[in-house]
Amino acid sequence: MNKLSIVVMLLLLVAGSATALPSYSGLRGLNHVVDARTPETGLLSIGLFSFMGISPDERTAELKSGTVEITDTEYSGTGYINLGYGVSDHFEIGTRVSYLLNQLKRDDVEDRLNTTGDWSGDDGFSEAGLFFKIAVNPDAENFWLSVMPWAQFSIYNGGDNNFVYNGDEWDGIWNTDEPMFQMRRPMMNSGDMSFGGDLLATREFDAFTLHGNFGYHYYKQNFTFTDRRFDASHFVTASQEVDIDVEDPVLRVAAGIEFPMNKTTLFAEVEWRKFLDREFEEGDGERFDDCIQIMPGARFAFDSGLAMDITGSYCLSSFDPEYNDLGHRYFQQGIQQTDEERARYAPFPGGYAPKYGAGINLMYSVNVLPNPSILSGTVTDAATGEVITASVSFPGSDVVGVNTDAGSGMYSVQLDKDTYSILVAADGYVSATETIEIPSGENITKNFALQSVDGTVTGTVTEAVTGEALEALVVVSTNAQGSTDRSGAYSIECTAGTRTFTASAAGYANQSRTVEVIAGESVVQDFQLSIQLNFENVYFDTGRHNLRPDAKIILDRVAEMLVSNPGVSVMITGNTDSDGTPEYNQELAENRALAVRNYLISKGVSEESLSTVGYGEDRPAAPNTTDENKALNRRSEFTILSAPIQ
Repeated sequence: MNKLSIVVMLLLLVAGSATALPSYSGLRGLNHVVDARTPETGLLSIGLFSFMGISPDERTAELKSGTVEITDTEYSGTGYINLGYGVSDHFEIGTRVSYLLNQLKRDDVEDRLNTTGDWSGDDGFSEAGLFFKIAVNPDAENFWLSVMPWAQFSIYNGGDNNFVYNGDEWDGIWNTDEPMFQMRRPMMNSGDMSFGGDLLATREFDAFTLHGNFGYHYYKQNFTFTDRRFDASHFVTASQEVDIDVEDPVLRVAAGIEFPMNKTTLFAEVEWRKFLDREFEEGDGERFDDCIQIMPGARFAFDSGLAMDITGSYCLSSFDPEYNDLGHRYFQQGIQQTDEERARYAPFPGGYAPKYGAGINLMYSVNVLPNPSILSGTVTDAATGEVITASVSFPGSDVVGVNTDAGSGMYSVQLDKDTYSILVAADGYVSATETIEIPSGENITKNFALQSVDGTVTGTVTEAVTGEALEALVVVSTNAQGSTDRSGAYSIECTAGTRTFTASAAGYANQSRTVEVIAGESVVQDFQLSIQLNFENVYFDTGRHNLRPDAKIILDRVAEMLVSNPGVSVMITGNTDSDGTPEYNQELAENRALAVRNYLISKGVSEESLSTVGYGEDRPAAPNTTDENKALNRRSEFTILSAPIQ
């Protein structure tokens, strides 16, 4: 499996979340990985990063007793003091000062420590850097691109020069007072000056966010020292003054994945550095021209603006000191080397990553510029969705409250970054309260739907003519309902506002009324229901207009309903089948309608409420093709022309 495949696999296996706090560069990001997004304008971030790497390295020591296999341990401490500042939505600047510590703890073998001592090392402030982020699409909703140019300068202030020296006696690394270039990080900086640029990409998903950094970096280091060749008795047999400049173009690929967990941030990073001019290949399949490491971590954010990281690191690449000794092993073998050949074996700028390690970071962020946000929204009735006039206030703060617009129900207020309590109140409604965290420089929409305070509607449901109480059901447009008691009375509680009440009873026509329900008060609304009239048809024998006994039974019921409802006007129609001439059928139809009218009048129905019309054979109820159909066409029907207003 190649190293790029390892990077992809690791990114799929780990997840985390990050806030707008600084990375090692001072720019917004994780630790090694920089976020393509810029922080809010005016946000100042301060970071104190610390990391201790530990690398047990097996070595061969040539002691007085002979060759001995030992394990020395390197301790590489790193400290960064970072500042980051969001200049605008398009631009961010970061700076850092680096403090490095390199120490070698020698393995206690035979009497080795009696002549070499336990420790060798150096420490001090090493470099200062400037980093810039230029956002290409800062207004994107879930995908961002940025470019990050940067430069670093040496400010070394530790020991006598840029290299770590060994101790008191020759111990199999180099000779006394010679540089120990076989350490992973023997120097204190990356050179007098280094620079580069990265393309940053960030993609935000619902549950996680991905970051990618793709960069080209350039380093130039100078190494000045005396290389010496020793014989078996440890006498110097040859020496060579070395003064070379080593230029390193480096391809850097880094990626991070994050997953939000409230105030806790879990994250993981992968970084791969490919040294383009270090093509090491000795025929054994191993390469030492790159370095890949994974770095998981957790970030804990606090409301005060403080945050803390706990991080880890593990290097997946193998380290071989023979490829880091500036060609000393070949010089020891008697091979004369050119500066170009020695440069191939120079220590990596910035050092080789430690085998594993852990770190703790402390960060603080604060917005130093006023950058207010706009909070707006609407206030509506929760039941109807209609806009209402309400007041929006912010108890416990100096913010002046506002009222919603009477026509649109909208409100708008300018707020600084903070946490606010919102109180929304309106007459006749239950007040709403909510706590909301306002970020800096954003437009936030917050709508409120208020519940009306209940009002009471009472009344009676009676028969329209007699005034007798009815057993009825009263239903409200808000889905509230109630039934009448034996006296026809009802009482219903419902939310205040304009509501529609509908009363219904078996055998009676429904009646609806619009009621203005007043919060906390009682309103009276009575209903008078009229009988729901349903008249049957009257049928006749062939060629006749006199009433049959079955027709009189039907007309008796019709007369009873009309007498009970004196405000009802009825049109009586006469109809025939197709037998006979049209003139004959027209006259027969009119006589049938008059026969029905006269009978109803004889039963007490008002003459003024009855009118007649004859249609002859023009309006058949069924085709005149069979005797049964013709019987259906020999009829009189009733059409209600008017009824009392309900």
